Amino acid sequence: MALTSARNVVNLQDKGHFEQENERITEKYTLADKLPAQLKELNLRPRSLSKPSYSLRKLTTNDKDSVIDFLRRYFFRDEPLNQTINLLETPESRCFELEDYAASTLEDGVSVAIVDEDGQFVGMVINGIAKRDEVDYTDKSEECPHPKFKRILKLLCHLDREARIWDKLPATCDTVLEIRIASTHPDWRGRGLMRILCEESERIAREIGASACRVDTTSAFSAAAAERLNYKNVYSILYSELPYAPHPDPPHLEARVYIKQL
Repeated sequence: MALTSARNVVNLQDKGHFEQENERITEKYTLADKLPAQLKELNLRPRSLSKPSYSLRKLTTNDKDSVIDFLRRYFFRDEPLNQTINLLETPESRCFELEDYAASTLEDGVSVAIVDEDGQFVGMVINGIAKRDEVDYTDKSEECPHPKFKRILKLLCHLDREARIWDKLPATCDTVLEIRIASTHPDWRGRGLMRILCEESERIAREIGASACRVDTTSAFSAAAAERLNYKNVYSILYSELPYAPHPDPPHLEARVYIKQL
């Protein structure tokens, strides 16, 4: 997945203040939950295998520093747009505007992480809440003092403005959950964690009364993931059509907006 929706950009010249919330453990999973039933159908006995387990829990504003540390290690440097413009020039470099953007919707209380048996993050999705009656298509990138991140923010504002998701959703839909950033620890990739995180996000969306989810993708990989999760592409633009936007190498040729009605 990728950076998504510029709608909830905080004032990039001021740090936001976040209220404290309590953490809540939601559910326990193991990577081999379905294995015994599948083997039973084949009349096979499972071998003695280790079952690394993990737990889902909501993220709160108290997690901000740990969330940013995780994203700095496993998302900010790998994201194609960031790589293309060399947003983080050295291993020690930081883009505080990007970090503030990433954490700006933790206060919504709808972001989710997966932690391993030691309580360490191995995957997370940063989500936000969008309301029909709060639509604002102004270009927030003009407020950004960081010249490189400003280019990315301008692209995200373009997607928000041109996709016009509210025109594509039923009039009865007044709340959408946005899956804004998704990241998985390299050692845990390919194990279905992102599907679990997105399914949990959809459950939370229903819980808060949202009748759709949105994902903006800026790489071919995140677009493929959205389609596997049955999201519908409602807008796309080639980077080559936007002179100001970063132009990643193939296969990352376009940015897309996806929605899924719940």
